[in-house]
Amino acid sequence: MNEPLMNTTGTTPGSTPPTIGMNRAILAGNLHFPVLVRGGEDTWPELTGIATDLAPDAFWLVTDEGLPREHTAAVLGALSPAAATRVLRAPAPDAAWDVTPAPGTVVVAVGGSGVIEAAARLATRPARPARLILVPTTPRAMTDTALTLEHPATHGLAPTLVWAQLDLLRTLPPDELRTGLAATVRNVLAVSPSFYDTAAALLRPDVTGFDTRLMARVVALNADIRATLMSYDPSEQGPAMAFSYGRTIADALLAAGAGLSEGDAAALGMLVAARAAVLLGLLDPAAERAHHELIARWGAPRELPAPLTPDTVAAVVRRGAAPGPVPAPDAGPARMVLLDGLGAPHVVRGRMLTEVDDDVLRPALDAIATRAPAPDLIITH
Repeated sequence: MNEPLMNTTGTTPGSTPPTIGMNRAILAGNLHFPVLVRGGEDTWPELTGIATDLAPDAFWLVTDEGLPREHTAAVLGALSPAAATRVLRAPAPDAAWDVTPAPGTVVVAVGGSGVIEAAARLATRPARPARLILVPTTPRAMTDTALTLEHPATHGLAPTLVWAQLDLLRTLPPDELRTGLAATVRNVLAVSPSFYDTAAALLRPDVTGFDTRLMARVVALNADIRATLMSYDPSEQGPAMAFSYGRTIADALLAAGAGLSEGDAAALGMLVAARAAVLLGLLDPAAERAHHELIARWGAPRELPAPLTPDTVAAVVRRGAAPGPVPAPDAGPARMVLLDGLGAPHVVRGRMLTEVDDDVLRPALDAIATRAPAPDLIITH
C-alpha cells in the first residue's frame, strides 16, 4: 500500500525518528560518487567514520544565515573528531570568494542549492580542486542540485560524497517541502514515466507533517533516474538534457519577478512545454493530461499568478532576459526541450532543443493563462 510523502502519522511528536539507510551512486562517465540517504540520530557516527577515512587536514563548512544552528552543530559534531573545522558563510551568487582552501582541505556544503553552488566555486579555486562533500538541506538540493555535475561555474566537479541526511528537512514548512519536489515530477514526465503511479502516490499536498521513510524513497528515486542518463552523458548535453524539461519557461517566469518559487515556476514551464508539443503535433493530448493530473496531485499552480499574462511571459522569452536555454535578443525562436511522449524527448538533428516560434509559443502560454472566475448566476422569476 502506497503512503503519502507528507504524513501526519509518519512520526509522532516526541517519538524517535526511524533509522534509515539507503545507498545509491551516480556513475557519470569516468566519475563516480556515492549518495547515502540516511535518517535517524544514530546515523551520524557513520559520517564521522567516512570523514576520518578521508584523512583531511581540515574541513571548511560552507553554509548561510538561514540554516538552523542545530543543523550546523550536527554536521560539525560529526566532522570535528576527524579534523579541525572552520565555518564560512556563502557569499552572494555574483560575489567571489576571498579565501582559497589549502591542499588537504575538504569543503563541505551544508544548505540548499545556492550553498552547494557557492561551495563548488570555493572547491575549484585552487589549481587542483579540493574535495567536496555535499550535505543538502532542502528537497530541491537533495533531489536535483546535489546529483548533477553541471553547475554554472564548476562544470564537471564530482563530489566525494552526497550525504542526504533526511532529519535536516524537518524544520522546513510544508509548502517548501512541496515546491522542492519539482525534480521528481520532471524526472517522471521527461525520463521515467514507469514511476508515474509511484510519484502520484508520493505527491500529496492535502496532508501535513513529514515522513522520513517516504522522503527517503523520493531521494532514492531521483538518484536512480539521474544515474540512468548521466552514466553515458555526464555533461547533460545529450539525452540527459531531459533534465532541463520545462526550464525555458520556468527561467522566464523567475526573471519576470512574479514571486513564484522555483518549483512552481518549473510546474508551469512543464505545462507550457506539453502544450507546445501538442500544438506541434508531437505529443498526444492524453500525455498532456497526464502532466496536468500529476502536477495537480503535487499541488503546484497550473495558472499564472497575477499580474503576469502570457504576453508578458512571451516578451521575457523573446528578449532573452532569462538564463538557461532561452535565445539572446533577436536570436530567433525560443529553444525548448519537448516530448514526443512521456519519457521520450523530441530530437531534432541530434539535439534535444526544439525551436519554437512565436506562433506556437504564444498559444502554448495560454495553457497557463489565468482563468476569469465564472460570474455568479442570477436567477429571476
